[in-house]
Amino acid sequence: MSEPQRLPAWAHHQLVATIFEAAVQLGGEARIVGGAVRNWLADKPITDIDMAVNLPIATVADHLRATTRLTKTRLKVLDTGLAHGTVTISDGRKHIELTQTRDDVDTDGRHAVVRYQPDWTQDAARRDFTINAIYLAANGAIFDPFEGRVDLAVSRLRFVGNASDRVQEDALRMLRYCRFLPHYGGGQQDVDALAALRQYAPLAAQLSGERIATELRKILSADNSHIAIELMHDSGLDVVIFGGQFGCERLPFDQKDLSMVVADYGWLVAFAVLLADSKMLAAAQRLRLSRTDQAFLQQIAEQAKPHIYANLTAKNWQHSAFFIGDCAAALYACSGWRHGLPFDAVRYRRLRHWQPPEFPLKGADLLSHGVDKGPAVGHMLKAAKALWVQSDFSLSKAALLDAVVNR
Repeated sequence: MSEPQRLPAWAHHQLVATIFEAAVQLGGEARIVGGAVRNWLADKPITDIDMAVNLPIATVADHLRATTRLTKTRLKVLDTGLAHGTVTISDGRKHIELTQTRDDVDTDGRHAVVRYQPDWTQDAARRDFTINAIYLAANGAIFDPFEGRVDLAVSRLRFVGNASDRVQEDALRMLRYCRFLPHYGGGQQDVDALAALRQYAPLAAQLSGERIATELRKILSADNSHIAIELMHDSGLDVVIFGGQFGCERLPFDQKDLSMVVADYGWLVAFAVLLADSKMLAAAQRLRLSRTDQAFLQQIAEQAKPHIYANLTAKNWQHSAFFIGDCAAALYACSGWRHGLPFDAVRYRRLRHWQPPEFPLKGADLLSHGVDKGPAVGHMLKAAKALWVQSDFSLSKAALLDAVVNR
């Protein structure tokens, strides 16, 4: 334990103070742990705060609820994972996940049976990476039993203890290693970690689609995602999880291009570039993606073809972009990357920000000119729209009515 010092400003939150105080009143101690401490030491942005307490979680939860009733505060205690030793403490604006110090009695690669124990070192020993096993006490002292600060200083990502043991306890840690490597490992793979990933990649097959999707979304949304993607491919995680190899060679040479498109359309763009159509659509079901997300991938599979790329790079590219709609820029990028065709950031931005003119004809216009209700209205509107686009969006409503009603 380091010498006590002043708590950093981000830790001076009333909810943090409440948890610190509750633990002392119950004869124990609470500490901040995980991402907030890691990012603070690494001079990275701090978002969520997680805490641990060396008391049974049910005891702490009951105490906080009783305190809330007595003081009539807005504090809420949510049993988000009570069976696994975790609750969420909320004041309506900030949420803190609070976990009892514990060890894993039994694991199956997906779930762990946990047991309360009060020892901080044992609690640290069950965490995934050394950089996530650093604790910050109420007096500002730092507890770092596995030298996570040293690893942060030299940009090294290591599992706590034996890498093989950690990934067998929870196979999701293999994906987490891939996600953390570009940001905390300097892109340099730990030999033991890589060996564990290669050996135990098959365990990822039993992970739920939702857990995989959560990690994959974070991986593909981040800068330098190619490092994580290539590690998933090298370790065989891609084949185990998605039934096919990632096409890493499809990724753009300039990662800024990929980051730009992902920022506009989301992580599914990168996912669509990496997998063949049949594997991609099957993986979408495996990940239990929403219908909207699956429809987006279906559109990529059907339309991200060389001829679409050719249409969107032609002189009259607006014609195709009008019919494609909001996904025109995404389809330009995906069709190009999937088939080894050049990507032009200027053209992409032009497609992305192009505002199509408003089609001047409506169904009511046709009805007012004697067209009967029914399928004919839709067919005539479709024909009129094609004529209008071919005219470079210049035909007037009168001209279109004349063309489709009086022909």
